[in-house]
Amino acid sequence: IGMTNLQEAKLAREAEIAYSTIALATDYDCWHEAEADVNVADVIAVLHANVDRAKQVIDHAARLIAEGERISCDGFMEHAIMTAHDQITPDARRRLELLIGRYIG
Repeated sequence: IGMTNLQEAKLAREAEIAYSTIALATDYDCWHEAEADVNVADVIAVLHANVDRAKQVIDHAARLIAEGERISCDGFMEHAIMTAHDQITPDARRRLELLIGRYIG
């Protein structure tokens, strides 16, 4: 059953991490009434085709990265911190230093 990656994508962006997901469907019979019931052989065939598609996508992305293509998420965390900086405890500052240190001083 398909699941969303919304929360992961939002958290990655706030943590200034470039994030992408590859989601490839194997069938639609769980919600699409016009589609025939699925069988294991069909799912396996589509799954194998999806593996090939995913490999192509990853290969293409790796080539772009090797060519210097970058997506910058730098600075997104600055506006994600809602707590007043003087209210962030020393323990929280220590634990979160890697992520928010440059924004809370």
